[in-house]
Amino acid sequence: MIASAVLFALMLGALTFVLLPSGRTWQRAVAASLFVLLVGVVYAGSVEFLGRPKPIRLEWRNVAEAEVLGSSIRENEAIYVWLQSDEDPEPRFYALPWSMEAAQGLQAAMEESEANGAGVQMRMAAQPGLDDREPTFYALPQPALPDKDYSAGPLASGIDWQQSDTTAR
Repeated sequence: MIASAVLFALMLGALTFVLLPSGRTWQRAVAASLFVLLVGVVYAGSVEFLGRPKPIRLEWRNVAEAEVLGSSIRENEAIYVWLQSDEDPEPRFYALPWSMEAAQGLQAAMEESEANGAGVQMRMAAQPGLDDREPTFYALPQPALPDKDYSAGPLASGIDWQQSDTTAR
């Protein structure tokens, strides 16, 4: 978003300076000041959008799956999700279109993940615009227990527990 807006402003400025080289001094001064104003507006506008959720339909990155870090459901308005993908280290904030099925799926996955102590994943469409299905939410499986360390147990010390158990009686 920011790069495309800055590129647009620079191209418009270059076009203005190419078309007005033979213009009067006041015309060139107006064109230069309008260009500077446009660059300021583009910068201020892009900074304003930094904290806003991005509509999921405008996502251009190829993100197949992402972890749901947080969510907020606004009935009949939108589903807001904070996503972390494996490809991008920075989490992103998205607005999904309102859908009762998607909201119920997200809540069910959140409840299941809370019970399992695991996270929630969201599977997105493979290609934006081509797949009209809603994104799918699902809870990750319960994490596996850590492996036991048998090297510090009774077998490692060389004690035969069956024999010592009978002699102790």
